[in-house]
Amino acid sequence: MLLSIMKRVYKPLICACFLIPNLLVIIFGIESFPYTCAPMFGHYINKDTKFYLFKLEGVKDSKSIDLTKYLGKSDDLFMRHFFSKVYGSTDAISPFTNKFSESKSDFQERMDLFFKNYSNLLMDKYKRSFDKINLKIVEVNQKREPQTKPEIIAYYDSEKQHYVSLYKNQAIDKISKDD
Repeated sequence: MLLSIMKRVYKPLICACFLIPNLLVIIFGIESFPYTCAPMFGHYINKDTKFYLFKLEGVKDSKSIDLTKYLGKSDDLFMRHFFSKVYGSTDAISPFTNKFSESKSDFQERMDLFFKNYSNLLMDKYKRSFDKINLKIVEVNQKREPQTKPEIIAYYDSEKQHYVSLYKNQAIDKISKDD
């Protein structure tokens, strides 16, 4: 009897495990691995596609140091986490975010918290402290080789524990203003 019930429930249960998350993606428009169509768009990448990487740089007594070896994990994993979970898309509405509503103050709070925790990691794990941490962006080729000089788009003031954005974007200006 129990085996008979399991056979009837098994297929619909397995189907529901795949259909329900996909239905939620359709309804809310928010995607996350493994329920994302992002790999389907890989064919749009060609030799003219521009790629960018974030770089972190610590500044102490006006001397700069590349923080790549102080990320706590590989550069690729750290930056993937940083972009998808912390920094996020600059589009006001993006299917690749879990933030249904975003404001400038939400972004500010998230960045302040991230860099405060990252500063603590630098001190606890590597015994390194910095006056500020620069967030830079650099254009790279498909092999991740730099094609331009890194440009500072923001920095974190360690003393004030405050993230300061130097980057201006129309999409960011469209985000609701509650500052």
